[in-house]
Parts: sequence; structure tokens; C-alpha cells
Amino acid sequence: MELSGAFGLTRRLRAMGSAASIVIVLDPAGDRSTASAAADAAIQRIEHLEQCWSRFIPSSDISRLNGANGEPVVVDPATIALVVAMVEAWRATAGAFDPTLLGAINALGYAADWSDASRHSCAAPAEHGRAAVDTILHDPVEHVVQLPLGMSLDAGGIGKGLAADLASAAALEAGALGVLVEIGGDLRVRGAVPDIAGWRIDVATPDDDASIITQLRLGAGGVATSSTRRRRWQTPSGDAVHHLIDPAVGLPTTTDLVQATVVAGTGAWAEAWSTAVMVRGLQVLPELDHLGLGVMAVDARRGVHVNPSWARFAANSEAVLR
Repeated sequence: MELSGAFGLTRRLRAMGSAASIVIVLDPAGDRSTASAAADAAIQRIEHLEQCWSRFIPSSDISRLNGANGEPVVVDPATIALVVAMVEAWRATAGAFDPTLLGAINALGYAADWSDASRHSCAAPAEHGRAAVDTILHDPVEHVVQLPLGMSLDAGGIGKGLAADLASAAALEAGALGVLVEIGGDLRVRGAVPDIAGWRIDVATPDDDASIITQLRLGAGGVATSSTRRRRWQTPSGDAVHHLIDPAVGLPTTTDLVQATVVAGTGAWAEAWSTAVMVRGLQVLPELDHLGLGVMAVDARRGVHVNPSWARFAANSEAVLR
């Protein structure tokens, strides 16, 4: 989604291993410098969050927590927000979203940034067995987090959506009339909309970002897509794997789904639930409908499945892959 000229301002960057964009809605009577400052505030927020949350940055809060051997660690307030979001999402999805799968992901070969070929260096899954996510201790006053001994965290599955939530809030605080923040396909919109129909958000096919399944119309909230087709690789033994892990077995998911898109109130909630759909399959769609969350899932035979809530957001609720 882009606005141009008198209607809006767009900024792009690389963040959290993905392409990201900030779109600011301009006040027709306002000053473009305000929109520019709002975009800068969002970008600065995203960059700060990456420094706090990336498992590929040795000095990040997540890296320090994972290396603390169960000892308490003083962290940035944003990392407290991340941990709280992780615990809430784990509970809400009955464990289908699980941020403690880093050992399994590393063992499959995703042990370095996606642009680094060394991520394929590991050969076999790690032994599966982890403490419950709600045993993580966190003190929002002292900004301290303590992981159970042996637990490690990965912000994947919720971090980009939460970053979009926090960065969009920063843009509004800096004077934006309305804002869209998108990181790697996960996004949040807040404030004024660009036109009466709201934000127009394309949903791409699993195999081609340039090919669109349908378009959403959204006034406020978050959208996230999880896919088994985006980050795939082969282990040294020749097995094809992807980065979405089933917490029950510590191995890549084996449902028939290749992509799930969820519309929710926040980017973090949308991302956590899109992960849960990929883990649990089509059986979870009625549960999301009960929560008022729209979902579109694509199976391996290119079949498109939506729950009733999806129609509230979709410009074309009869989407079919061709």
C-alpha cells in the first residue's frame, strides 16, 4: 500500500531480515515536515527494537537472555512488552504459538541470518523438551526477565507484528495523522485512513509476491501472513525443511496448509494466530471466527479457505487461486 504526492509519504528500509515500509497519511492542511518526522520516529523505533530482539545480534536482550543460564537479566522496556506478548499468545493459542523453539530451528539449520548461507550448517533436530512459556519471570518495574534454565527465546512468530504495533504508535505520537507500518508482510494501521474505504492491503499468493489472491479493506488493526513457502532450505542430509515449527514435535509443520493470513486488532495478535493456524490446520478456523478474527488459508492443492469473519475485511471474499 502506498500513498503519493499530496496524500501521503512512504519510506522503505530493511529491518528484521525483511523489507519494511512506513506510510504516513498527510493532513491536507498540514506540513510535510510533520509527516517526515513521524516516519523517522517509526523507523527509529523499528531499528531500536531490532537491536533489542534479534537473536542474530550478540548484544541484544534476546541473545543475552538466551546466554544467561537461567540468571535474571535487565532488559529494555520493549523487551518486557515482547515477553508479555509471547506469554499471552502462547496461552491464547494453547501452545500452538511457542517462542521457545529456537533450539529446534537452529538444529534444522536456521542458525544465522537468512542472508548467511551458514544457516544450513546443522544437521539434526535437537532433543525436544522445554519448560512452559508462562514460567518465564518478568518484572515490568525493574525491567528484569529471567528464563528457566535451558530455555531460549526467538522473537519470530510475533516480533515483526509487535514491532509494527509499537512503531505505528511512535509515528502517531510524533504527529502522524494516520500510519501503516509493514515489516516482512506483517503490518499495523492506526489513525486516519487514506480514503473512505480504508487501507487497501493486498494478500499475495504463497509462491509469488507479485500475484495477488485478494485485497483487504481495513480501517484499523493488524494483518499477518505465515507461509511455508518463503523460508525453505535443505538440511545437509537433503531433507527439505521450513521455519514454521510444530511445538508438539519440534519439527516443521506437516499440515496441508502452505499459507495463512489473519486480520486482528493488532499486528502481534495477527502474527501469533497466523502461526497457530499453520500449526493446527483448518480445524482452528471456527475458533478464530469466535474471536472475531478473519482468516484466509491456502492449502497445498491451491484451495482457498476462509472463515465467516474474513468477509468483513475482504474486498473480494470469493478469492480463488488460478
